[in-house]
Amino acid sequence: MLSNIMRISTQSKLQVQILLSMYFGYGAMMLCQATITILGPAMLADETLGLSKTNLGDIIGYGALGALAGKLVWGPITDNIGGRRTFLVGIVITAILVGIYGISLNVTSFGLVFFLLSAVKSSGWAGLTKLVGNWYHPQKYGRIWAILSTSSRASVVSGTLFFGWLLGVMSWRYVAACVVVVALVVYVAIYFFMQDKPDDPLFIEKDGADSERSEEFKIESRRALENLRTHPLKGTTLFQGLLVFAKSHRVWLLVIMSMMLTCSMAFLDFVSIYLMEVFHLSPSKAALASSAFPFGSLCGLIASVAFYDKFSKKGLRSALTISLAIATVCILTLKFSPSLNLSEDANLQLALVCIFLFGFSISPAYYIPISIFSIQFGGPHSATLVCLFDAIGLAASATFGFVGGRFADSAGGWDSFLSLIVVIVAVAMVSAFGFMHAECRPAKPS
Repeated sequence: MLSNIMRISTQSKLQVQILLSMYFGYGAMMLCQATITILGPAMLADETLGLSKTNLGDIIGYGALGALAGKLVWGPITDNIGGRRTFLVGIVITAILVGIYGISLNVTSFGLVFFLLSAVKSSGWAGLTKLVGNWYHPQKYGRIWAILSTSSRASVVSGTLFFGWLLGVMSWRYVAACVVVVALVVYVAIYFFMQDKPDDPLFIEKDGADSERSEEFKIESRRALENLRTHPLKGTTLFQGLLVFAKSHRVWLLVIMSMMLTCSMAFLDFVSIYLMEVFHLSPSKAALASSAFPFGSLCGLIASVAFYDKFSKKGLRSALTISLAIATVCILTLKFSPSLNLSEDANLQLALVCIFLFGFSISPAYYIPISIFSIQFGGPHSATLVCLFDAIGLAASATFGFVGGRFADSAGGWDSFLSLIVVIVAVAMVSAFGFMHAECRPAKPS
């Protein structure tokens, strides 16, 4: 009995150690990428650079292209070299690139460096996918991915506050240097604690994640563990794996879901402008009010930590469908709220509640199911699969940026824009239901 307790304690300690390493490591990479946005206002004010808002927009555009290219490259690389190497290489190179960005002198060099930085940062999620699959029981994937997803939100918020304050006391180039130091300190700290996979090949099976679960959970657990042991894609080439992905209706349902949910998350890019124009807020107040969206997303992920893994697949089908139905109702409420004849303050409060709930409702569906499915279905090609989903989502988001802006500028204005969001979320809800319905029937790639 004592040996079992000590084994479980050691196992849990290792899992917490890996989780913290991934959390802070991914946060460091997100901070490096967010630094470019944080430094933007100070760079505009630097007369020696002579930058315009158009120049900054171009730099951000190069970053988006870099992220898309990086997703296509890092998936196969990660499947070959492992999650730990990918993750550590990603942290140190993004840190170095922030340092190079801080000593660059013109738009061309800024754009090139940000392209490379965004491309390398794309390795982060691929590395996480391999590490989570190596270290955690399948019935813990939900809470692990929910925790890791909060890393990006928390690091960007805290980084914006701290380094934004730091810009008030030192040059933007010195702030970039400070970010490099923080990222390298994180790199050194996790280098000694992060392992690629457990030494014990039966590590996951000894987890005991289903020891106090219902019979339905125990059956799902046995199937998931059997899939890990004898995955049908073991020994296949990348091309063979891609063929299997292309033939899977579940993959195509997730492609649609990923595209729609990434576009829904891109609503954040328009929220502050929407609030400013519809409710006649100042730019600063609109920016502050728009934080309801990311705060809602963060709260949704925190709730997922507690509840996601408690649902069976049938329960998740209902939970995700209801969640996205709530998101649809939130946008419909924004669309029709002017006809409710509420006061201006009441309308604004209602809008902020809807925006908060919208972020709360879509974030679990956006971050968690695709990551879990990529590990279980992709097997040895899991990083490639998750990166494909992300790349397609990024392409859809970029398209939405062009289309959504034109809808907002059309004769219908924000009413037309919100109608577009309603359609997008409704399609996401239908595809999510279809995917989870297919997941309720145990199936393996062949």
